[in-house]
Amino acid sequence: MNHLPDKQNMRRPAPNRNVNMRKPVRQQARSTPPARRSPDLMIQRQQLGGKDRAQAPAHRPNPNALRNERAQRIARSAHNTLHPRSGFAHAKSKQPVSRNFILAALFAALILITIIISTVQSCASNKNTDGAVTTAPPKTVNRAENFDGTADKADAFPTFASYSDETEDLVIDSEYGILIDLESNTVIASKNGDSKIYPASMTKIMTLIVAYEHLDDLNATYTFPAEIFDPLYQAGASVAGFKPGETVPYRDLLYGTILPSGADATVGLALAIAGSETGFAAMMNETAQRLGLENTHFVTVSGLHDDDHYSTCHEMALILEYAISIPELRQILSTYKYTTTATAEHPEGIELRSTMYSRMEGTEAEGMYVQGGKTGYTPEARHCLATFAAPCTEENAPYTRPRFILVTAFGWSEYKPVFDAINTYTKYKP
Repeated sequence: MNHLPDKQNMRRPAPNRNVNMRKPVRQQARSTPPARRSPDLMIQRQQLGGKDRAQAPAHRPNPNALRNERAQRIARSAHNTLHPRSGFAHAKSKQPVSRNFILAALFAALILITIIISTVQSCASNKNTDGAVTTAPPKTVNRAENFDGTADKADAFPTFASYSDETEDLVIDSEYGILIDLESNTVIASKNGDSKIYPASMTKIMTLIVAYEHLDDLNATYTFPAEIFDPLYQAGASVAGFKPGETVPYRDLLYGTILPSGADATVGLALAIAGSETGFAAMMNETAQRLGLENTHFVTVSGLHDDDHYSTCHEMALILEYAISIPELRQILSTYKYTTTATAEHPEGIELRSTMYSRMEGTEAEGMYVQGGKTGYTPEARHCLATFAAPCTEENAPYTRPRFILVTAFGWSEYKPVFDAINTYTKYKP
């Protein structure tokens, strides 16, 4: 009985304690987590030198004011990190961007310097004595120069080279070809050498012969009529570059016929000498008969295709042999570069370059030198080449009598005849 009052007393509140005040305090402690200390208050405590709650400043800042101040500080920090001009690039990335830009600029400058140096070295290695960049040998001939020596045109009549028991099969890529030894006047090797071919621009060798034989003064002039140019352009013919109304000496027309294979020059010669291309072609056929050619017939003066315009490698070799027996024609066929007379249309003249020497230097066959020749091409004739060579050096070539003549036709690329010539002359050099 005595224990019951004690248990009841244990459930009662202590004297002078208000039960209603204690419960709200406990409920508030359970429902509301303790407020975190603001970093600013912590900093203020450290600045004051105290760590305990008792050492905190007596005045507690207003939380709303602290939040406003913190927001303002964040805004100022974000504003300072923006690029002063664009407002987008951050100051932290400014230094890496600048470093990358400098490295990229240095790398680009290094590449540019390397390209310039390599270009200069390449040009210097291929430079001629006259400053022209080319892989061909420097063979510039002035207009006033002639080949040393004279010869009567009537005494330059060749004899027809004959086959012998020692004639070999000519091993070339072209479909047709013949190699003639001028010293023995025999055919060294042949591949369909007497078969019918289309001579293309090798025709211009005969054009050169007929024009030279019928011109008394090579310094006399000719004026180009305008009507001859459109048909040439429409036919896709190669031209030297003369203009309508331009007046040039006949010597320039001869060089324009051979070096760049200019159809404008050949038509000009035909009109000046025979009055028409047809009339001049008849003169070419007369010369072919005089040379004893039986399988050659000309229709055009430039070599543009015609089914009735044909020859053989053998007879084209004979035409070339006749041409190089005339010193001035041999000089023209041996020239790499020639500048025409200055005119109103071309104040500095026209620089003409050999189509043959643009593809070969002439020294590729060891111990031999290709002294000159003429290229040719039409879709029907394919690539053709007529050359003459001798066992000599380039320096002695102008004073050395040609030893061989090689004519090839129907090559499938412009360099097939070139390699045929190099390989043949290397094989049969004396």
